[in-house]
Amino acid sequence: MNRETIELINTRRSCRAFRQEAVDGETVRELKRLTMRAPSAGNMLLYSVIEVTDPEKKAELAEICDSQIMIKNAPLVWVFLADNNKWEKFFTYSGSPEKFSKPMRETGLGDMHLCMQDAIIAAQNAVIAAEALGLGSCYIGDVIENYERLQKLLNLPAHAIPAAMLIMGYPLSEKREAVTPRPDPDSSLFMENGYADLTEEAIFSQYEHHRANYENKKLLPLDNTGSVADYYYNRKYTNAFMDEMNRSAKVFITRWLNEQ
Repeated sequence: MNRETIELINTRRSCRAFRQEAVDGETVRELKRLTMRAPSAGNMLLYSVIEVTDPEKKAELAEICDSQIMIKNAPLVWVFLADNNKWEKFFTYSGSPEKFSKPMRETGLGDMHLCMQDAIIAAQNAVIAAEALGLGSCYIGDVIENYERLQKLLNLPAHAIPAAMLIMGYPLSEKREAVTPRPDPDSSLFMENGYADLTEEAIFSQYEHHRANYENKKLLPLDNTGSVADYYYNRKYTNAFMDEMNRSAKVFITRWLNEQ
């Protein structure tokens, strides 16, 4: 049993403040190598990664993603794309349709799902690899907002769409905050042989550690008397940024299907 790996996974948490120090080339190269060791559907690597290094592009990317200045200041910014475009080109360059007398089919949602899986699995490999290499990292979910601006900024074709984004660098502080709460391993999050009927008790129990943590920090709404559901309903589910995420995702999925 590799206790070091288990400890790394157990203690890793998001880092949003970095030293203004470039990550050396050898470390970046190793990070790329370890990222690519992620499982991939058919070993096709149905993803691409755009490393945003141009300061002006990083600044605009920060603005696109809800004006989060930490993106602009991060030494490493990687945008993971679900990328079927490269395989369509590969098939064409190879002359595969002609060799087998099989015309290219339409690219569909199944292709998109596989590409998304590959991209996000690779991103998580990068997160663990970064931690092992002494780098902090943070996922930026807002990369799926404002697709039209992102598409123009990064010159994205129809079949290369945003799946995830990571900012990485050397942590500004060596002090580690407490890890974020997670449910017990025997909670209702894990189900057996089918989707279980989630009772009120099961759901509240699943987020009991969240409740205790937020209550202790006085983060719960309604004068700290609300539930974890209240916290997320008010702070995220009904927030305007979710409207933009849903709008933007619909645009890039529609473009994926229609190749506009």
